[in-house]
Amino acid sequence: MNKVAVFALDGATFAVIRPAVEQGELPHLGALLEKGASGELESTIPPITGAAWTTFQTGVNPGRHGAFDWLTREEGSYRLRPISSQMLRQPRLWDFIGQQGGRVCVLGVPVTYPPRAVNGCLISGILTPEGADYTYPPELGRELEARVGKFPFQPEHWRGRSRAREWLAELKRTIEARKKIAQYLLRRTDWDFFMLHLMELDSVQHQMWHLRDGVTRPRYRVSVEGDPILEIYRAADLALGELMAELPRGTTVFVISDHGFGPLHWNIYLNTWLLEEGYLVLKRGLRTGLKRAAFRLGLTQERLFPWAERLRLLERGAQLRHGQLHDLLGRFFLSLEDVDWQRTRAYSYGNIGQIYLNRRGREPEGVVQEAEAEELIEELLGKLRKLANPYTGEPVIERLYRKEELYSGESLAQAAEILLLPRRGCMILGTTDFAAARVVAPTFAGSGWHELLGVLIAAGEGLARGQVEGARLLDMCPTILYAMGLRIPRGLDGRVLEELFREDYRRSQPLEWFAEEVELALEVEEEGEGWEEEARRRLQDLGYI
Repeated sequence: MNKVAVFALDGATFAVIRPAVEQGELPHLGALLEKGASGELESTIPPITGAAWTTFQTGVNPGRHGAFDWLTREEGSYRLRPISSQMLRQPRLWDFIGQQGGRVCVLGVPVTYPPRAVNGCLISGILTPEGADYTYPPELGRELEARVGKFPFQPEHWRGRSRAREWLAELKRTIEARKKIAQYLLRRTDWDFFMLHLMELDSVQHQMWHLRDGVTRPRYRVSVEGDPILEIYRAADLALGELMAELPRGTTVFVISDHGFGPLHWNIYLNTWLLEEGYLVLKRGLRTGLKRAAFRLGLTQERLFPWAERLRLLERGAQLRHGQLHDLLGRFFLSLEDVDWQRTRAYSYGNIGQIYLNRRGREPEGVVQEAEAEELIEELLGKLRKLANPYTGEPVIERLYRKEELYSGESLAQAAEILLLPRRGCMILGTTDFAAARVVAPTFAGSGWHELLGVLIAAGEGLARGQVEGARLLDMCPTILYAMGLRIPRGLDGRVLEELFREDYRRSQPLEWFAEEVELALEVEEEGEGWEEEARRRLQDLGYI
């Protein structure tokens, strides 16, 4: 069995990597690019972390694994809850490896809490609550804390522009902490497959992209000396080099990201648009009426958040974090609690553009009949194609999709009817709050956002050199199995990226398939009391909901 190591750099983009490599700033990534194969890696649509890493793990599309976003709707309810490993009923990459006798060491990959049994060891990812068992086997967590330290589940949350330099230092500290735990496990465990996830690149690009492109955001001003994005890439590159030095000779290395990154200038608020167009209707009554009046006057979270920044409220850390501030303000502003569902035909949730019909039989108070759904979808699509930025006159939507164009499988019925990819520089928000009274407004809480094309770098004895085109995150599960010399399960949606491999490897290692069922460790601990609230807060701290 061939050994494979995967380094998952969340949000990494060649837009940063290639110029930095040319300048000698990222020597370890540069060495991999020089001796291996590389190319852009297409994410899920929309390119959101929770759905993307779940797709990577399972090798199937969101229509089958059911994770379309960071949140999922509870059946028979409008209530949303964060996704977790409990909702996954498909085998994961490490299940396929373990079934064939391979031992795994998986560290910090999103959507792995609660930890399920593997043949080897696993540390769960960013939605792991404090105080919970976060490793398999459970005693591993106690060993790590006694000998190395506690695994940091997520990067430090953004504390505001006055604490930006401290925040950057903390991002470097969490990279170093993950590296030390990875070193410990590389030296002390028997593994065939190793994987480490680093979230810090994603975090710094959300907050600091304006310092890279040099374009002023009128409502988002953060000043830091130097190039903070490059600083964090350098820290990740250094950690990568130290960990690769621990790998046995002949190990195949993959560096991947779940999506790319680029500039953010404009926010598009879908629920505000649906409200203006009459597809979403608010309740009658005094409480909602007062909220609606404040909304029309512009007293919204979008307007007040910059004041919280100026008053340095975000500096109070755990006493008033970004997510907690979001919750506090949300009590006084319009939310889905104020929606009259019996008069609403379409609504949005998710943070990069999803529109749901309020379907009879699916939603608890659905009103859209099956016979009228198609006409309503076509009407919405027609209006969305014309949606323009009033500040520039340019369209804000790059691509529109019906769900059937992107997804298939047993969870298709639960997917949004319409999916949207915004134009570059735009982020489409369908969050559960009406955060702005304007459909399009300048960004106010960050300057960078996800793009569809991430990073794939692969190097090893059996791999080719040069450029690879057409690779998808969906393809990585079967490709990694092939790189390990293992059989590949039939029925995956991804393909083996055979072009990554040299001809002699392909001749000596013909593709082998299997169709038998993989026994899954689905009986895991419940997420635990308070998990959902903490998971929501973490997603809000990261700017995802």
